[in-house]
Amino acid sequence: MRLIEALRSRGYHLLPLPVYESLDDLRKMLRPFSQKTAFVFNYCDGFAGSNMAATKIVRLVESLGFKHTGSTAETVALCIDKSRAKRRLIAHGIATPRYQTFGQAAGFYRYRFPAIVKPVADDGSIGIDAESVVTTHEELLRRVEYVIRRYRQAALVEEYIPGREFSVSVWGNDTLWALPITEINYSETLDPLRRILTYDSKWNPGSFDYQHTPTCCPARLHPEERKRIAEAALQTYRAIGLRDYGRVDIRYYNGIPYVIDINEVPDLSPDSGFPNAARVAGYTYADMVEQILLFALKRENWQWKQPILKSLSPQPQMANVSSD
Repeated sequence: MRLIEALRSRGYHLLPLPVYESLDDLRKMLRPFSQKTAFVFNYCDGFAGSNMAATKIVRLVESLGFKHTGSTAETVALCIDKSRAKRRLIAHGIATPRYQTFGQAAGFYRYRFPAIVKPVADDGSIGIDAESVVTTHEELLRRVEYVIRRYRQAALVEEYIPGREFSVSVWGNDTLWALPITEINYSETLDPLRRILTYDSKWNPGSFDYQHTPTCCPARLHPEERKRIAEAALQTYRAIGLRDYGRVDIRYYNGIPYVIDINEVPDLSPDSGFPNAARVAGYTYADMVEQILLFALKRENWQWKQPILKSLSPQPQMANVSSD
């Protein structure tokens, strides 16, 4: 894994701890470490086949007294439950599409069509495909029934926001920085209701969606637009309680940035969005990974090494926890 190689290249003593099906196994793997000298780099975005269960990993690490990169278990749970996250955004006056949660394929949808239907507690565009955007009540209930049956969870139904789509990578704690904004280019998708990031567009290289939804970073924006979109992402980061790093996805329509998703553990594989935004900002991959770690170390008052590339101070042991 490049993340492990990157940290080792900077002199950190790191032991990968892959997490499979058992929390007891993770507890045993952490037993030899001291909470005073070992810091956990958390890279789990799922556990035992469940996105929501990723919270269990962070809760265990915290309950054992270990400090870690990234958001707390409470914040992870908030981000995974999209309906709760949207309530938090609304309470802070942050624009997000109006929504309704369906626990069964029945009832009346209160808002405007078209609407998009998605699982309430999944990420990575799981459950999002060409049929996700609906234009009638009958289509909506059919899609709700499909999501509940296929993904065994409630369905989130949102007003579909047209317009441009952006991804804003943010990092920091006391002070926040928005990295260069990325735009998803839907120009090759003629149907405006198909201009969504489907599961195929992220994970199926042979699909039309994957091959015809390129990204552009930095996005072509007027300075005022860039400021407005970045500020929405920074406000979201604060309101949700993200730490160290995260990503906020936004639809921009009629001058309003609507927050459509929040990722508290964004993908850090070298060709993914967060590393690409960091690269555009002038960070190598190893720079980026170490910077995330340094944000976390500083937050916990572990003064081991700062700033980047300018110190040869002794390094803490590192435990890298990842789902596999």
